Amino acid sequence: MLVAVLNTCTKEELEESDEELALMISHQVTPEDSAERRKVIKNKIMAVGRMARVFALLRYVSPLSSTLS
Repeated sequence: MLVAVLNTCTKEELEESDEELALMISHQVTPEDSAERRKVIKNKIMAVGRMARVFALLRYVSPLSSTLS
């Protein structure tokens, strides 16, 4: 399921990110830009982790709710 969440990017979005990567490589990357990019990536990873925990909780609670009703 987590793989499906990560595969939601369209080809156009992937191409845009490739273009952005080429622009970043062509320009000098400052330490501030690097730190900001690292923060963005860390936040995305944390968001995926939170979603994984939510889905795990939903899988756990689903049988409990059916037994209550």
